[in-house]
Amino acid sequence: MKAIQMHQPGGIEVLRYEDAEMPQPGVGEVRIRIRAAGVNHRDIWFRQGLFGGWTRPMIPGSDGAGEIDAIGPGVTRWSVGQKVVINPGLSCGHCIACLSGNQPACPDFRIFDGTYAEYAVVPSENVVAMPSGITYAEAASIGVPYVTAEDFLERAQARPGQSLLLWGATGGLGLATLQLAKLRGLRVLAVTRSPARAEKLRQYHADDVIVTTGADDITDQVLGLTNGRGVDLVVDSLGQLTFLQSLAAVARGGVVVTVGSTTGGRVNFELGQLFRRRLTVLGAYLGGSDVLPRLLPLFARGVLIPVIDSSYPLEQADQAHDQMEHHGVFGKIILTP
Repeated sequence: MKAIQMHQPGGIEVLRYEDAEMPQPGVGEVRIRIRAAGVNHRDIWFRQGLFGGWTRPMIPGSDGAGEIDAIGPGVTRWSVGQKVVINPGLSCGHCIACLSGNQPACPDFRIFDGTYAEYAVVPSENVVAMPSGITYAEAASIGVPYVTAEDFLERAQARPGQSLLLWGATGGLGLATLQLAKLRGLRVLAVTRSPARAEKLRQYHADDVIVTTGADDITDQVLGLTNGRGVDLVVDSLGQLTFLQSLAAVARGGVVVTVGSTTGGRVNFELGQLFRRRLTVLGAYLGGSDVLPRLLPLFARGVLIPVIDSSYPLEQADQAHDQMEHHGVFGKIILTP
């Protein structure tokens, strides 16, 4: 098969389109003919070597959709030809956390990698039937961003009438958070560096849009929009550049969700900012296996809308990464093997 393989971490030049060994499904596994793969910012960190311990060559990519092509021993639920979406969270399946439905607490929990390829093998428990009414590209845009956003909104106990400050609003995770927050009845203050994308955010029902250069502090704008109170919830995927602003912009008793570190991962702050104001800092990393099956019907009915920025053939994965890193997106980038 053809695949994007990495033989060492580095820049976009390490993404090599080449022949790779056809994977064979083992016990309890299925092989999927990938028709579309979603690009996540995690793939860039993975390429850069920020997730250690991977063997070489390695195929990146966590989100994908296609048809089941082959079935391993012991698989009875699925049949060849069924259209499916990959549920990207992998866990042991038998510890207390897994048996209680809290897979992200499993000591062996990790996110699947391998969708930048014509075929991928996954445990049969990690595929979900693809509903009619959505395309392969749309199905491949859902997994990581929407499962992550749904999980942290649930854990933060987001509820109608609350306000949410959303950094990185135009990315896949940002738009997933925006849609799911509006579905819950929250007021969303969306942040973007692009004036051209501000109107698009309003079309997706952002209540307020703050345009920033990236270097300016938006705390006063947030306080002004909330009558000096601050927001109930902040979703921060940028990290080092914005985290102190997130702490300053959240209301007393509020929640700051940290879900990425695209600008760096080291932050210094005085702990009193947390305990004196009774703040909660919530770390988010994907979600449980039950989330994707609950969300997919909402896409089929048009309640949630997959947002695709652009699509590249698999061999142009390097160009897809370059766009995400340096030119910005509105929604998801898709690769088509």
